[in-house]
Amino acid sequence: MAKDILGDAGLHFDELNKLRVLDPEVTQQTTELKEECKDFVDKIGQFQKIVGGLIELVDQLAKEAENEKMKVSG
Repeated sequence: MAKDILGDAGLHFDELNKLRVLDPEVTQQTTELKEECKDFVDKIGQFQKIVGGLIELVDQLAKEAENEKMKVSG
């Protein structure tokens, strides 16, 4: 009965019987979302490193191709 009254007021008890403002389910979802976001940011960082390496490689190949063109025309 007391938990129902507190729940109606937007207050909840967690697994350690501490009074919380957020519903435990919402807290769990928030924690999961935080972890997923961290994983996403890590993957984006890896992607940026890979793309950066690819761009450097393409630039290097373009310079080498220009040098070969200069050799052929010269």
